[in-house]
Amino acid sequence: MKVKLIMVGLLIWGLQAFAATEECSYQVAKVAKNDSLSMRLGPGVKYQKVGVIPHNGIEIQITGPEIKIGETAWNPVKYKGINGWVNRGYLKKNCPSYHNVIFGETLFYIAQKYGYDVKNITKWNNLQPPYALAAGQKLQLFPRNCQYRVINVRNDDMLWIRLEASEKSQRIGAVPFNGNEIMITGPEKVVKNTHWIPVKYKECITGWVNRSFLEEDC
Repeated sequence: MKVKLIMVGLLIWGLQAFAATEECSYQVAKVAKNDSLSMRLGPGVKYQKVGVIPHNGIEIQITGPEIKIGETAWNPVKYKGINGWVNRGYLKKNCPSYHNVIFGETLFYIAQKYGYDVKNITKWNNLQPPYALAAGQKLQLFPRNCQYRVINVRNDDMLWIRLEASEKSQRIGAVPFNGNEIMITGPEKVVKNTHWIPVKYKECITGWVNRSFLEEDC
């Protein structure tokens, strides 16, 4: 009995440690607008549903390591106070755009914190060996010169570019449902649980769009 209690304690500690180091939230991907992502009591479709996440759900937290059931990976998550398991194939990582270095942080630590490869961060920031970092240094956490394209928009609709990071802000342009050549120009803002990102479209329109409708097109 004592051994079992120790094992359970280690598992709980491991999940807490995982959650403490995970700085990125996640959003739903590849789910139709008239559908939702099911949260289940355990890792697999045989488990009871405990909740659902809408097709455009954001601010999803992964709370522990994934488990593979056959060919499908499942992750424990928390969404608006509900804990459950979801199919990992329907989640997309949504990390901050930049990281401000704190004294004593190493490149390896920062890469682990956000779940990136060290090589990617060095490439995105043009860092050279020995990769010494300074407190207050701003590291970019997305590819340089990487273009984006529109996703999750119906073919009879478009993605609106707005003057400010808000649905109520003035429309200043639009990108068609299959638009590409979109450049992200700065860090994102979270407004009422919605992620907004500043963009430039075809070198002529600059404004803000809902981040959930963009995907890398490198």
